[in-house]
This record gives sequence, C-alpha cells and structure tokens, in this order.
Amino acid sequence: MLGREKHRNIFITVGRIMQLEKVKSEKLYFDNCTEMQLVKSLRNADLFLFFPDCLSGNKSEDGLCMLETVAAGYVLAKKGRVLIFSQEKKMLSEILGAEPVVGSIGETIGYFRRERKVFESNKVFHNARRLISESSLSFSSRGLVEAVEYGMYREVQAFLKVGFSTETENDEGVPLLSLAVRNGDLEICRLLMSYGASLNLIARDRCTSPIMDAVTAMKTEVAELLIDAGADLNFKNRNGQTSLVVAIGARMEKLADLLVDKGADITVKDSLGMTAADYAKLFSLKELQQKIEAKL
Repeated sequence: MLGREKHRNIFITVGRIMQLEKVKSEKLYFDNCTEMQLVKSLRNADLFLFFPDCLSGNKSEDGLCMLETVAAGYVLAKKGRVLIFSQEKKMLSEILGAEPVVGSIGETIGYFRRERKVFESNKVFHNARRLISESSLSFSSRGLVEAVEYGMYREVQAFLKVGFSTETENDEGVPLLSLAVRNGDLEICRLLMSYGASLNLIARDRCTSPIMDAVTAMKTEVAELLIDAGADLNFKNRNGQTSLVVAIGARMEKLADLLVDKGADITVKDSLGMTAADYAKLFSLKELQQKIEAKL
C-alpha cells in the first residue's frame, strides 16, 4: 500500500481486511522513505494499492510529488497489478483509462478477492513454468511427453496444473497414459487419470488401448488399476485379440482370472477363430479354462 501518513487510518483498515482475506500486505508512506526504499519495495510487490494525491490534483511538496511520480510510473509500467484508491474516482478513471480505480473499502475488498484468484492462477502458472525450465524441459507438449517418458512426476503435475492436455501424444501417436502404462509407472498413471485422462485412447503405433498395453508389458498392478477404473476390456488389437486373450497368451493367469471376473467378453473370436477358452486350453491353464467354460 502506497500513500501518505494522512492515509494511516485507512491503511490500517485495509490492512486488517487483508489479514482476514489472508493476503500479505505492507505499508509504505511517502512522507518518510527514500527513492531507493520505494523502488526496492516496488520490485518485491505483486500488487499495489496506491493513493495518488498528486494525480488527483492536490498540491504537495516537490519531494513527495517526486516519489509519487516514481511510484505511479513504476506501477503503470505494469511491473505488477495496480489498484488506485481515490475519492475522485471518476476523474482518475478518465486519466488512467483501463487502470482500476476504487473509492470505497467495499470496492477494495471486491477487487482484492477477484485479484487473488488471478494472482493464484498466475502463481501456479509461473511456478510450473519455472519448475519445468529448471528440469531442462521445454514448456510445450513435447516437454510434457518427455516428462512422462522419464517418470518426472512433479514436472508432469506442473504441466497438467496449467492446462496441458492429458490426451497429448508423442510423435508416434502414443498418448500419455499409454506411455506411462508401458513404463509401468503406477504413480504417473494415477496422476494422469486424476486429471481426466481417457482410459481407452488408442495408441496409433500398435493400435492398442492402455489396458492392452499394460497386459502386453506384463504390468499387473497398472492393469488392475485400469480395470478398477472402468477401462474397456473388450477392445481388439490388429489380430482381433482382446486383453483377456493377450493375458492368457502371456500366462498371466491371475490377471486373466480378474478380467473374467470383471466382465471381459469370453465369446470373442480373434482372427484365427480362437476364443479365450481355446487359448486357455492351448496353454494348459485348466482352472481358467474351466471357469470360462462354466460361464458359457
């Protein structure tokens, strides 16, 4: 808050309001500060509440006028967000154009509440960008893909927080969730899913769904996570095989058993005309074969 000693009472009132709003505020009086102190304060601030006597036409001593001019120039140059407080609201609005001007405590409260939302959003964005930059990643879809590929949880989270899409793909057309699944990265899978990643987005390089990628890569925990989350269990790959058939072929009997329990279609035939029961028999998984045949 920038102003004169004569503004002390309103500074105290606004300061108390800011405490209630959980906003940190500092007071700077032109009457007892130097230009160096002023500029230092301006550099460290994110938002300014400014009481501009000089701009409102009141006469002041040259020194005070100079400091107000420095402050006005600094804040109007958009170093930070600025709020002008004056009883001569109409006149100042005409002078300053787009700069917000308030004339009451009530307007000040409303402004700060709106600005806090903007500030918090910007803070998330800048913190994310800094973290990503410090990790030598580009602030782009490619950087997000690399973060997922290298299992960089905090960086992936930062990308997602600022709005990057969970449906981002790498150059081969593999979505983020499939990349994490193939790596067996359970935590990043959970993170992507918490931001709404599609459980059934197809990877174009292999024509596989995330659940099929999990089974193919023999990532049991990841597969179980996707199953519990409601992934489509009956998607067919290029050979007409479902995740159940792939699991049987990989001798992942426990996972195949879970797929059957969760409702995987046991009647689907692949391009060779083989069903899940046929493959269970072929690979001598007798208990699984019996369970499947009992459901037919």
